[in-house]
Amino acid sequence: MFLKNKTHITALIFTLFTLAYFLSVKGGASITDTYFSIQTAKAIISTHTLSAPDCRAGHCIQSPKDGKYYSRSGLGLAFLFVPYVLAAKVIALATGLAENRLIDFLISFYNIFFGAAACVIMFYLAKFFRNSDKASLALALLLGFATFCWRYSIWDFSETTQMFFLLLSIYLVFKNTPKSLILGGLSFSFILLLKILYLGCLPIFILYIFIRNKAVLKNALAFTGAFLSTALIGFFLILLLNHLRFGEWFEFGYGLESGKFYLSGMLQHAGKLLYWLDKGIFIYNPVFILGILGYYKFFKLFPKEALFLFSLIALNLFFTSAWYGWHGNWSWGPRYLVPTAALWLMPIFVFFYKRGIIRFLLISLICVSVLIQLLSVLGGNLEYLAICNANNQEGIRKGMPAQIIGSLIILKHKIIKKNNTYALSEFGINSETKVNTSEFGYKKGLDFWYLNN
Repeated sequence: MFLKNKTHITALIFTLFTLAYFLSVKGGASITDTYFSIQTAKAIISTHTLSAPDCRAGHCIQSPKDGKYYSRSGLGLAFLFVPYVLAAKVIALATGLAENRLIDFLISFYNIFFGAAACVIMFYLAKFFRNSDKASLALALLLGFATFCWRYSIWDFSETTQMFFLLLSIYLVFKNTPKSLILGGLSFSFILLLKILYLGCLPIFILYIFIRNKAVLKNALAFTGAFLSTALIGFFLILLLNHLRFGEWFEFGYGLESGKFYLSGMLQHAGKLLYWLDKGIFIYNPVFILGILGYYKFFKLFPKEALFLFSLIALNLFFTSAWYGWHGNWSWGPRYLVPTAALWLMPIFVFFYKRGIIRFLLISLICVSVLIQLLSVLGGNLEYLAICNANNQEGIRKGMPAQIIGSLIILKHKIIKKNNTYALSEFGINSETKVNTSEFGYKKGLDFWYLNN
């Protein structure tokens, strides 16, 4: 039988999700931050600098050192884009196709590999908690198909990439060998390159490593030092890059946005991030309900690891809800919580062996979650948000249904009417106004790259 060892299962998971995500991609980058990371990648190749030539205030930060503009996104994304930009240049030279269109097309696929690899790591994390191959495979499948990991693995937001490096760091720390801790520190360094906010997670990692090895103080200090020193090397590299760009060690490129965290915002937004119909994590991932409830038994079975993972969830929720842009703008659900998706899901394995009503509830939540992810992939959500913001921007948005309901209406319209003209009355608004989304570049029917490119 093919699935006779973990290597075969790993190959199956990665191949399955890579193929599924490959077939789900839209075929074009749609995020503003992606564009400016592409500009930075181009600059790295052509001028060997980190400035984004087409960047301007509002999207980028002007350096007081040289007057140039630099992308406010973490540099990790620009570094990841370099091979895609190089590949597009080579293909453009060989075929005569438009280089910018090729870059846009190729980069739309970059997340699928990180999403598939994150599901592989989920399998190995499940094995760490003494699950069978079958149960571990089920957890990997749930992460990839029943959570918003699917949506973000076929989108050019960087949250899936962040999730991969976070999970890789966790897994390597769980292995708890000098080599794995050094590699874990390297992985953690790359998370910092993607988003410096993860520096807040470093004490949680360090505390877990120390407590796990505290029986032998020498080992505790050595193992903690292996991870910390490697992570700090990466952090100091980032500081150097800051100084090269801005002439300041602690200017990370976010400008004033780095200070827009408010405790009052956390108290106001935390609940919305959990259950609000428009952005609640349990609304967009109902299977997480059992995942979080499973922490009660998880703490009993693996107290140190459960506290470690739950602390990362709590910190991610705290930072997200405290930031002024907690909602994630044009996104599917609470996108800033995507990197910890696997941690919300992990304890659900404690319910795999239950019978009766618990088994029925588990299967029901899984089915609903998969359907919601299918909705996000088939219908998308940007077209719905474009309708919301058409005609006087937020004026229409106030009367529109929640995003998940609106996306369902969009999908129904695509299947039945097969055009891009949407009447606001379809969304429950008392108006004769119609919005043609083709004006904004949206396609009629299902928007997959092999159908529209």
